[in-house]
Amino acid sequence: MTIEQDEKITLSYLKLLPGEELLRAYTPDRRYFDTPPSSLNQILRLTRANHDSEIGKYGPSIAALALETVTLEKDPDAPDHLRLYEVVFGRDSLRVAIDLITSYPELARTTVLELAKLQGTEYNTRREEEPGRIVHEVRDENSPIALQLSLERGWGWPYYGTVDATPEFIRTLTAYCRRSEENTGFLAEEYVDKTGQTRTIAYALESAIMWIEQRLKSNPEGLIEFKSVLPMGIENQVWKDSWDSYHHQDGTIANHNQGIASIEVQVTTYDALIDAAELLENVLDNRPRAAELRATAKQLKQTIMDLFWVEDDQKGGYFALGTDRDDHGNLRQLRIRTSNMGHTLNSRLLEGADPEIVRRRELVLDHMLSPEMLNVSGIRTLASDELRFRPGAYHNGSVWLWDTHHIAKGMRRLGYTEAANDLDQRLLKVVAATNLLPEYVRGDDSDYPSTNHNIIDVYDRNYERENRIEQPPQEVQAWTAAAILATKKRLIRSGAILNLPL
Repeated sequence: MTIEQDEKITLSYLKLLPGEELLRAYTPDRRYFDTPPSSLNQILRLTRANHDSEIGKYGPSIAALALETVTLEKDPDAPDHLRLYEVVFGRDSLRVAIDLITSYPELARTTVLELAKLQGTEYNTRREEEPGRIVHEVRDENSPIALQLSLERGWGWPYYGTVDATPEFIRTLTAYCRRSEENTGFLAEEYVDKTGQTRTIAYALESAIMWIEQRLKSNPEGLIEFKSVLPMGIENQVWKDSWDSYHHQDGTIANHNQGIASIEVQVTTYDALIDAAELLENVLDNRPRAAELRATAKQLKQTIMDLFWVEDDQKGGYFALGTDRDDHGNLRQLRIRTSNMGHTLNSRLLEGADPEIVRRRELVLDHMLSPEMLNVSGIRTLASDELRFRPGAYHNGSVWLWDTHHIAKGMRRLGYTEAANDLDQRLLKVVAATNLLPEYVRGDDSDYPSTNHNIIDVYDRNYERENRIEQPPQEVQAWTAAAILATKKRLIRSGAILNLPL
């Protein structure tokens, strides 16, 4: 097998797993930036606004952008991989909206409204569309990237291959209604759906709820699982969507021929059901429907506690990344420690004084702050003592800023203020150190935040496929920009003085 390697690259740090062979390694032209970017200015770009008073006026945030002002040795243009995500992704736009809802509620409103217009109305295999399902990726079907994906992977447009956007949609919708005086007015707002029918936001809410209910009822254990119906669809239809992110303790990749369930999707779904029940009862006075959703949520909570918790005498109890199934359909835990379990902190799941709940949330906190999970930049996506850990891997060891921010919010809501504040400071240091609002940074043990500079591809003989195990991040990730802006806004409200531009 021919190896393509840039002679300038030193790969002494590279970790290859059994069955892997190096295919290629090279360093794209570096882009250098003089000062940390303004998170507010980048949110303006991502939402096509000219002023912060216009944030939300023109619809949802797109997912990512290249920085527009560079100082370079070679002055290269933004490479192709920095131009792939200049469109709306359902999950991304909802996360941005909910992180900024305190300062920019209009963004949540228009994000919900625009995604409602694209909500699934039928079963379509090429699009992975289902009634009530919220879209994953929105592209003009005639754009070069859309045409390429349709040709190579068989996708139709818009593409719906995600299971977390729908509960996130409910959470964002209900969060906006809690904060807005229009309340019933927004629920009654009309729009035209993708079939030309006039609908209301209340209809979109109920459709999303019914999608969740159908998924839960049709599953043997009552879980939200994902399994692409396309041969070349997205395999992991969650935020950690890289091929190798869902795996077992021995490194074996999760079985994509059967359904896979992720811990944070179940948690988000649980919260979405409770949020929807409160809205239905308090705003629409629909107590019977609210009671149904609370009963479903109660059962889901018990399922999460029973099926995802791992008792481990050596490491301490923790929530597994998720579950998969063997070829006979038998459920198996993915017993690895990941940042995903930290999402349980930013949920109603672990609230309350029940001794077992308290024990579990304190164990989760301990894991998040352990040397294996915490580095100079934040919380690693995968603990450093897990077999597939690589500090520059997309979801297997790197630190995603939005992920750490989400976990920090959970720590703060449960009273772990000191730990949350520490994570906030780590995130701000990343921006100051990299002069970026990066998608993610390295999860190594260095004392200084850094990003990947190399692109490294391997061939995995065990699975007969190529795997990109390292690449530079997006320069301006919408999730990151929103997380940093929300952090700065919170610090300003608390009276803190910032050393970085807003």
